[in-house]
Amino acid sequence: MHRSFVSGKPESIEKVLTIADSLGAPFALPYSFEVCRQNVDELVMIDDDQLKDAMRLLFADMKMAVEPACAATTAALAGPLRGRFSGKKIVLVLCGSNIDWQTYATHVRLTKC
Repeated sequence: MHRSFVSGKPESIEKVLTIADSLGAPFALPYSFEVCRQNVDELVMIDDDQLKDAMRLLFADMKMAVEPACAATTAALAGPLRGRFSGKKIVLVLCGSNIDWQTYATHVRLTKC
């Protein structure tokens, strides 16, 4: 979707290159692109390291073992949006915990919490 927002039309990608594979749709359909274009003010890019950091933070502070896609809102707020909403009440939607411990462990190394 980010690529589509930049170009102004639905785009595709050759390969999903993120641990948050459910967020890496291989293409944007015209309908979904138009819905996003009309309702989304801004897209924020985060990388896999920021996702992993957010996964660790959610586990350490909230005892939630989440999949990478679920950690995306936390990663954005802790990363590129950090400080932008200082003094404001923020609600993060955490949706998605479809991950097994083995996969979780490949992404996140936990220290003592």
